[in-house]
Amino acid sequence: MKLELYTQPFCAPCIRTRQIVLRAQKLLPQLSVEEIDVVEQVARGQEMGVTSTPVIRLLSNGEERFRASDTPTLQQLLAAIAHVSD
Repeated sequence: MKLELYTQPFCAPCIRTRQIVLRAQKLLPQLSVEEIDVVEQVARGQEMGVTSTPVIRLLSNGEERFRASDTPTLQQLLAAIAHVSD
């Protein structure tokens, strides 16, 4: 499973979301995490339809299985990961 986190510099919700993602990754070391700065990678953000940040995408076998555009709690993120893993 892969988690993509779309962020921007100086985005307070992005900082909180990054911290939650890092906590989830510590609990689930098999979780692959990639952070994409949409300011540096504008085309990639546009291609994925990211119009605000933060955005979390969970992918399984390269296919998007979950997307959230707000800061989740750790429990919400773990629940989404568990749901996608089924």
